[in-house]
Amino acid sequence: MSEPLRYNISDWHQLSGCQSNNSRDLRIFVSDFIQDSRLVGLRIQICHADFGILFSCILNARGSLVSKLGSQIAYELSTDTILSILSKYGFLITFNPKAHLPQDQLDYLKSVQAFGFDKIRVISVPSFENSIKISKSHIVAFNVDKNPKWIDNLYSPSYKEFRVSLETGSTIILSRISDTNKWSWGWLDYVASIDDILKDNMDGE
Repeated sequence: MSEPLRYNISDWHQLSGCQSNNSRDLRIFVSDFIQDSRLVGLRIQICHADFGILFSCILNARGSLVSKLGSQIAYELSTDTILSILSKYGFLITFNPKAHLPQDQLDYLKSVQAFGFDKIRVISVPSFENSIKISKSHIVAFNVDKNPKWIDNLYSPSYKEFRVSLETGSTIILSRISDTNKWSWGWLDYVASIDDILKDNMDGE
């Protein structure tokens, strides 16, 4: 009997390339919702050719469809829970978000750090279009000394606070820089220290 298929991933998007040990009719689909103010997040689905969707969840959900809950309330499945559900259907997967990033992405983060930014995160900012309140998500780099509240991943600044931070140079929107789109940022579901990212990758060499 051959050994079961096992995978070690660093980005949830890599799930789409994983195969089940239980059935070839089982597949994982991963989708990003990023353009609609009603829902922003990453969807993971397990689908069967005959039985349809067997499991679905959305990570880092934000938008008008999502209620804001207190910081003490767990409103999202943990990584261990998701991996346990995947294993139930024969997907044997370990998740290591600190796995190696490509060297050109690390070099890019070094250049961002050189400009005085020490943290990166995905941030959701409210704004108005045609008198309708919407929420836009951005990948940003920021200086934590000048934006101390942003270290809390659940904190979302007001539009005014965000604009002031941009104008004073203590924040930059990385997702507006074309180079940023060369790489995957699906692992960025927390407030990440650029220095820690660089050290973690260096330690693994």
